[in-house]
Amino acid sequence: MVGRGLLLHSAVLTWVGICLARGMTVDLASLPAYDASRHTHESVLDPDGVFTVLWTPDLDKQEVVWEIHARTRGWLGFGFSSNGGMDGADIVTAWVEDGKLHLQDRHGVGPEMPPEDEISDWRPLYARENDTHTMLVVARDVNTCDLNDYVLSNETVRLIYAWGEEDPSGDHPPYHGPRRGNRYGLVLAPFHRDGLPEDYETITVRQRIVLPHTQDTFYWCHIEKIPEWKEKHHYIGFDMIYGENAHSNLHHSVAFECHTQDGTDPAKLLERHVGHPGYECYTPNMPPEFYLCERFLINWAIGSEGELLPEKVGIPLRHEHGGATYLMFQSHYDNKQLKRDVTVEWGMRLHHTTQLRQWDASIIGLGHSLIFSLTVPPRTSDWLVAGHCSSACTAAALPPEGVNIFTVFLHGHYLVRAIRLRHFRGHKELPPIAIDANYAADFQQSRRLFREVKLLPGDHLTVECDYNSETRGAASFTGWSADDEMCQAFINYYPRVPLAVCRSSPHPRLLTRLYHLKEFQSDLDLSTFEFNPAVGDGRRYQEAVNALPWASLDKQKINSEIINGDQFIKCQYNYGIPLKLNTNVTRYPKAVPFVPPEDELCAGRRKHGRVSATASVLSSRLTHSLLPWLLALVVVVVVLV
Repeated sequence: MVGRGLLLHSAVLTWVGICLARGMTVDLASLPAYDASRHTHESVLDPDGVFTVLWTPDLDKQEVVWEIHARTRGWLGFGFSSNGGMDGADIVTAWVEDGKLHLQDRHGVGPEMPPEDEISDWRPLYARENDTHTMLVVARDVNTCDLNDYVLSNETVRLIYAWGEEDPSGDHPPYHGPRRGNRYGLVLAPFHRDGLPEDYETITVRQRIVLPHTQDTFYWCHIEKIPEWKEKHHYIGFDMIYGENAHSNLHHSVAFECHTQDGTDPAKLLERHVGHPGYECYTPNMPPEFYLCERFLINWAIGSEGELLPEKVGIPLRHEHGGATYLMFQSHYDNKQLKRDVTVEWGMRLHHTTQLRQWDASIIGLGHSLIFSLTVPPRTSDWLVAGHCSSACTAAALPPEGVNIFTVFLHGHYLVRAIRLRHFRGHKELPPIAIDANYAADFQQSRRLFREVKLLPGDHLTVECDYNSETRGAASFTGWSADDEMCQAFINYYPRVPLAVCRSSPHPRLLTRLYHLKEFQSDLDLSTFEFNPAVGDGRRYQEAVNALPWASLDKQKINSEIINGDQFIKCQYNYGIPLKLNTNVTRYPKAVPFVPPEDELCAGRRKHGRVSATASVLSSRLTHSLLPWLLALVVVVVVLV
């Protein structure tokens, strides 16, 4: 009996493997009634609303359920790509015809028909077709262990799509032509908009500005005032309002809390600016009191869809309630073609409530300081930049019980290919708080963490950015332009502490040696926004760096020395208000690197072979559509035995 049972089990699993190999055809009647429960994520993928996808990740099951709607009675294609192209993409194609669902698992290999995978890893749950639309519901593992499949993660991915107007006449869809595209997404991240509470109120900030035709990048700063409330309010999230040219010319808008150096009410300094249209940021025309505003409240950048804070946290508003009465909005506009008479309109809805949350929250800015030393050489495929939040800073700023990080916002510009937020404690590196190996500057959405991360006093954080400057013939530096570079992360956390920024930058003496400079100007202030200091021989830093013979230099060695050398700490309550530390220098901690644990499921498949292991997994994950046929086969085999 044992032998017969094993034989039966083997026969059944072999049959299942055959059924799931290559394309599958399933009777719609065999699929169960679909419970169209509310999905956690939704994205309209194309500008005309033809293609919409909804999904729900389930980390306990390690799968994602996808519900796909296409306005066509033909075929549809959907999948994942790291860059929006076909090469390396993971794709499902499907169509409904004569009461049957045709489903195919494919992978991209370039500009040609994507070949089918040997084993299908998309499990059909439901499908239908009406007079206008085709709908498909499928489940897919987070990691299928198939080298042709995309491993789903909390990183930026391109959701790719295509469709045809008619069902295929053969066994695969024809060329889609212009009916295709892609859109950025975060597949596994908890949705950043879980719904506003019933008791919320809104403050609306608006701006209308005509861009100068003489500047390709333009920063504008203005002051807003929180209304005079007697009771405490919590800020809980924001939405953007896109007006004329906002999608094309607005790069980012950041709201900073304004606080005085001695903690007193800043009304005497800032009240007179309320209602004023504003000033060009960080120029002699900007009032010096605007530099009191450096503590982050809102980060909106291109691609963001707004955000809501989790239900247990809120950021206090108004000075007397532990927050800020005055906010400075720093808005970055681009006018690459230097066009005349370009008017940009936008607005922002700030949501707040008197139903106070459990915790007061805040934001800390991390990464490389906004200063000249962030330098990327020309024509370089792989250059690393790092900025540290030192253990000395966290030890001085955080309470003994630490703080809890719940959201991360990663920020770089157009040369950045990947960003990592690493976490060190003592002589051990902990799991990274956030990683995006497919970072895209046009999609800067905050990422709510699945699990909060405890940050203790004495912990060390490092923001790393990978750069590729192969398309640029000159070095790139930090600056306000979108063509300049930044390497930053912002953490939302609770309980609230006074710390505003915790950053660092390579020490000037290190740069002097590596870049063969004379010496920096004697009054160099590393706590300010200094982008191009004098270097002692009549030249400025950027000129001197661009004059280096980069083609003949050992850039890998230079990069290694910069990364592993001393960095100057910027640990501040607010602009120009540093914490008192026992050192002003930091570097990477001496710690055992974090090694991600091996996926046990995939390890088992590699050990026992792809087909048999896949069958073993499938035996515990049979779809409802296969179950009736499987039971019938069992009966037949038993009778024959």
